[in-house]
Amino acid sequence: MNRSALSSSRSSKKSCFSLLPFLKYLVVYVIGFYCGCILTYEYALSSISARNEIVGNKDQEAEMSAMKIDYASRLKQLESELKKEKAKDHSSNVSTSTSTSTSSGAFYDPSLLKIAQGITKIERDDFYANFDYGTPNDGSSPILLVHHNKASLPVSNSDSSKLSTSIVPMTVKDATENCNFMHVYTVPKSSERMCTAIVENFDNFHVQKWMRQAKNGGPMNHEEKLRVVNRPMNAKGSRVFKVPDAGIIEKHWGVLQKYFANFEGVIGELKPIAEKVAVKNTIIVMTCNFGQSELLMNFVCNAKAKGMDISNVLVFPTDQETKDLAEGLGLATFHDEKNFGHLPKSEARHYADKTFTAMMFAKVVCVQMINHLGYDLLFQDVDVVWNKNPLDYFHDPTNKHHDFDMYFQDDGAHSRRYAPYSANSGFYYVRNTYETRYFFVSLLYASDLIMVYKSHQHPLIQIMTEHASLYNLRVKILDREEDDFPGGWHYNSPRKRPLMKSIAKGEITPYIFHMSWTANKDNKLRYFQQMGEWYTSDSCLQKKKSEIIGEKPGNDLIPACCLAEPNVVCHYRDKPSKIPCKDSPPIDKGRGSFW
Repeated sequence: MNRSALSSSRSSKKSCFSLLPFLKYLVVYVIGFYCGCILTYEYALSSISARNEIVGNKDQEAEMSAMKIDYASRLKQLESELKKEKAKDHSSNVSTSTSTSTSSGAFYDPSLLKIAQGITKIERDDFYANFDYGTPNDGSSPILLVHHNKASLPVSNSDSSKLSTSIVPMTVKDATENCNFMHVYTVPKSSERMCTAIVENFDNFHVQKWMRQAKNGGPMNHEEKLRVVNRPMNAKGSRVFKVPDAGIIEKHWGVLQKYFANFEGVIGELKPIAEKVAVKNTIIVMTCNFGQSELLMNFVCNAKAKGMDISNVLVFPTDQETKDLAEGLGLATFHDEKNFGHLPKSEARHYADKTFTAMMFAKVVCVQMINHLGYDLLFQDVDVVWNKNPLDYFHDPTNKHHDFDMYFQDDGAHSRRYAPYSANSGFYYVRNTYETRYFFVSLLYASDLIMVYKSHQHPLIQIMTEHASLYNLRVKILDREEDDFPGGWHYNSPRKRPLMKSIAKGEITPYIFHMSWTANKDNKLRYFQQMGEWYTSDSCLQKKKSEIIGEKPGNDLIPACCLAEPNVVCHYRDKPSKIPCKDSPPIDKGRGSFW
């Protein structure tokens, strides 16, 4: 039977079934009417007998009285049954209405058929195994798939016929068999009183967010009407994303003017260095100033002690002192004085301070130039150490995630301002494609946002999100629940203590460890020492090359500064460590020992 005939058959059946309550009421009322007539007739006879003064014997009077009582009782019984039938039918209607409203109410309202013809339920793992959009898998609920027209409804599954009355569980293969297009919308894990409106309208690939808020702003207020707000707005009314003011815009123009005026000359100098460094058309890009140079030195010493090949590392130092140190460690460098000459030499004392913010521009420029020259690249901050060469992961054609354009370490902070990717901008791999080239040019154009947010991460994620949607830039987040690419979130998260203990014991060997989520350089150094990842001699810390070995040329810093074994030192009992540090104080007040 075709779908139209099936629908007609169901409709006629439904019409027949809908007459049953009416017929039941009709039968009950007819019987009641008949009984009433008999009673009326009996009373009439009694009245006539009285008027005619016909007096029967006592037995006849008793019989008549019993009949009256019997008829009255029957009438009451019928009335009671009628009330029960009404209550039963009302309960059935309420139950049907409730079931319909929770599972398939839309399908009984013809006006909604352009929005939903059926809903299937897909198990989460099944869905993500087939449709990986690259964002973190941050949830546990199954997937609801809304079929917007008849042609998109599945037909192969044996339960397909139930779609007109209920939500039907199916495999992702069955559920999507007739979906030629599919939009994916994510619902956040939160206790907020949130609703989602599905509106038939002209295509719109952006979510419009509404919140109950006063006309002049402020926190969420349930007494106010729903008003349009920007998408990262939280219940407190904080506007995380702001536009640059005129002063920042003009300052940014000046930075870009200098960059473009010197671009051809700078690229001309960089090109032969990049050609010499690249391995399999891939360059590992790092940038550093003198204030962070100990971390750069430890990356090199750590890799050398583990026998890692870092010959395709290219450092973009922002000052001469760091250039000398990097070359003394055997690294290739490119010092762009025209664009980096104004950047500070000192370390950032904390996240988002002026030094930190200034260095973010260097992170944009160095990557954009290497990408422009046509190379694949791995960018990493200097607070990263390797256990295995991460390029082996990204270059492996059998890797299940091999078909993405960009890969980012999961930052761990799945907060609204980092949605939907939560990408850590301190460790990521980029394939050279038209899409990635335009992305980094766009990020350069919008780097005034770095001055506003005091972070490279915010604008990168927001521009990347738009490019993923508009240009199909394929971005993959290396899931924080996997063990290959841990970082500071794992180090500081109580629920990741089992992982950190397994790493400390050598039971798990991740590709890298990134000491992000750490307030300053001093604590990064201490945490690396605790974890047995510090391979740099104290005699080389915060010193220029000339202060360490004089004016000797070559790679003389390695024997002078690099240790063959890690310098393991306890600092804080409550942080992950290679060895128990129970006698050390906690960094977070009142915390017990990690071990």
